Amino acid sequence: MPRFADIRGQEDAQERLRLAAARGRLPHALLFHGTRGVGKTSTAFALAQFLNCEAPTEADSCGACPSCRKIDRLQHPDLHWIFPMAGSLRGEQRAAHIRATIDARLEPGIHALSYKESASIAIGREQDLRAGSVGELRIQAGITPVEARVKVFVVSEAERMTAEAANSLLKVLEEPPPDNLILLTAQRPSALLKTIVSRCQSLWFRDLREDEVEDLLVERARVPVGSGRETAPPAREDAALLAALARGSLTRAAASLEEAEDAKGLRDRAVAFLSLPPGDPRLHEAVDAIAALGDRSVVAQLLDFGLLWTGDLLRAATGSGVLLANRDREEELRRQAAGLTVAAIRRRARLLEEARRAMDGNVYMRLVLYGLVEGLHRAGDAAPRREAFTR
Repeated sequence: MPRFADIRGQEDAQERLRLAAARGRLPHALLFHGTRGVGKTSTAFALAQFLNCEAPTEADSCGACPSCRKIDRLQHPDLHWIFPMAGSLRGEQRAAHIRATIDARLEPGIHALSYKESASIAIGREQDLRAGSVGELRIQAGITPVEARVKVFVVSEAERMTAEAANSLLKVLEEPPPDNLILLTAQRPSALLKTIVSRCQSLWFRDLREDEVEDLLVERARVPVGSGRETAPPAREDAALLAALARGSLTRAAASLEEAEDAKGLRDRAVAFLSLPPGDPRLHEAVDAIAALGDRSVVAQLLDFGLLWTGDLLRAATGSGVLLANRDREEELRRQAAGLTVAAIRRRARLLEEARRAMDGNVYMRLVLYGLVEGLHRAGDAAPRREAFTR
């Protein structure tokens, strides 16, 4: 588990938390909000460790005392982590899922909660269902801390609370027990009950910069090497491309890395597809080859790379000073941009955006791809002239 020093990009949020703790001004409940995968839950655990450290510095926990070690292993009796789970999990299945999630969090690398779209945070009525629920929080909040100065509850993805669980949590927030700290994480405060938000002090977590995501991927992510179990950091070029796609989220970049280990190769495939002029019979052959990949997430990522390339075309065509994402093919990119109008690039971008949304909407994959091809054909100048391409 990280200390403050191990969390990249959220120094402002950390400083506010340290100052509030030093002045004895920490509220009983905090809402960490921002894009998924920017360090909200990691900061919550780091704060729990800092507040209960036996030998803290002004800036961080020591990481070595018994309290720090227990929190580091998620084994402290006064630290409770609540996260979304499928409602169908019962008894031993539920306990095994909680254990597996905790174990995954403790492994080296980049951590992200994994759950189905229907997963939620429930209140939990039966005794064997209270673990990992708001019911557990309500019970534990009324009990004196076993050994910590502050009992800490971390509720990740709090917007996934059921209505019943949210109302139950609200009762705790209205009459907060002493020596308790409730830390909620969410992407948007608007997704929570207004009454819950009003009883928490909100703290915004910024999106990570591309260079921060790129560095963290190279430092912490691992990809398979050959056919054995050996792994290695991703290539810097792949990390740079995925960081540009990540929209400020480290876990989004890491997920993309797992889906397409050869990010540069997938980008090149997307560019080659878009390089074919409207009406070229090879477009349909390319669609068949892309659809044959079979994995919707990989095809969606291919469209993302197409959008990334098109965005660079627009930046090059308009003379924007923003650094290009596809810097390794900058000369070719600028040559393409010189053969296009800004209106043509924007039409292409709209077609790709429509195709990407359709993929998210679970539309038949071949239908999406053929629709994109037909759209390029109808747009006419949505694709650059043939002589603009070298690959």
